[in-house]
Amino acid sequence: MSKSPDGEAQEGCGQADAAVNGSPGDGMEIARVKSVDVPEPSPEWTVVIVEDNEDYRNDIEDQLRRSDVAYGRAPRVISVGDFSQAEGILSAQTVDVVILDVRDDQGSDDAGEQLLDNLKSTRFVPVVFYTAYTERVEPLAQPPVVQVVGKEEHTDVLLNAVRAAFDSQLPIAVRGLSDHVREVTREYLWDIAEQWSSLGNYDAEEKTTLLVARLARSLELTLALDGEDRLRGPVGRALASPSNWHPSRIYVIPPMGGKFDTGDLLLHQETQRYWVQLTPSCDLANGKADRHLLVAADPLLEVEPFLSWSNAELEWCRIKDAAVPRGGWSRDEKTRRAKLEKNSKDLRAGCKQIILGRNDRFFHLPKFFTVPDLLIDLQHVKTPADAEMSEYGRISGLASPWPQVLVNRYNRQTGRMGFDDPNAEAVLGRISSEVIERQFAADGNGIAE
Repeated sequence: MSKSPDGEAQEGCGQADAAVNGSPGDGMEIARVKSVDVPEPSPEWTVVIVEDNEDYRNDIEDQLRRSDVAYGRAPRVISVGDFSQAEGILSAQTVDVVILDVRDDQGSDDAGEQLLDNLKSTRFVPVVFYTAYTERVEPLAQPPVVQVVGKEEHTDVLLNAVRAAFDSQLPIAVRGLSDHVREVTREYLWDIAEQWSSLGNYDAEEKTTLLVARLARSLELTLALDGEDRLRGPVGRALASPSNWHPSRIYVIPPMGGKFDTGDLLLHQETQRYWVQLTPSCDLANGKADRHLLVAADPLLEVEPFLSWSNAELEWCRIKDAAVPRGGWSRDEKTRRAKLEKNSKDLRAGCKQIILGRNDRFFHLPKFFTVPDLLIDLQHVKTPADAEMSEYGRISGLASPWPQVLVNRYNRQTGRMGFDDPNAEAVLGRISSEVIERQFAADGNGIAE
């Protein structure tokens, strides 16, 4: 987007997709963390090697200690030759990436797979299988979370896989969140230490609820663009600068729990159409919803007013930069071009109001992960019976306050009452006359000069 001499933003045709899809340049991109921006946490970024072959283990350790795979640094390396010992280390130590063999020195062909299963039950950490039996674990591959590298490959391939695990930013997210929870817990409990005696009559469940509520509020405040609270710890502070609005603030993927909830984004299995659940949470939780209130969420460019805008934008862009013929445009052509340009700008302005949330009927759900750009139409509703809801799959939940916003807007849509427009010009004319008459009267009495 450029600016004209008077400072007004000029939106070119090349930015049409950016305005709708949130591509780089419109303030919606996910900030990428550069190596130099990531601080050294405590303990350092850590890689655990689980390998029974001492030669392999020593070689990998040496290569890692001379590498820069951990955000431009060499990681701390913990080498383990025994798989049972590795389980203890992985459950007790701070670990960011695990390099894992498949077979152990006892001849077990699935020792690595078992360790991965046990790991999943205790913590999250990216895993790189480094094995001569790649065919055994290839079905488990989920890059960059689970990667598979054959031992016949050069060590550089293994290092690149470890680098990819770090570059996924998952270690940063895990460290930032875990440090924050630990720091908020520590700080809060010490701050209210003097009040523990007054809390003595409350049981462990109630005290835990008090702490969870504090943590929930603390995490909520870290998302506030104008808030001062940020994630604690060195990694969290590095990510703490306020960011522009982003779709990640809206979606809860996958949705929480196993039951329908207010704000759920649903996909009808047969028609492949999206709907949003507006039934109150209490009715859903208590089984009181004999029928569910759903509002349509259609692909953005397939429905009005975005359909008309995209067509007008395309038509205008096709002729916008056409070379002016000798002698200039004819009067009819000038009129046609001016009309197309105005139509495109007017429709774009209307769509912009929707995206900004200034149109109560519509709500824009931005593109994110598998969710396409969608337009919720609060006048397009359906009420399937509870028995029919098995035909709908939950794609995502919506984070607070978006479910409440949608319900509020729906209530305004259905509860509004129309009235005849007053004659504003007549009212203003009458008031103006009264003001002038009062002034003349005051002047005549010598009150005003």
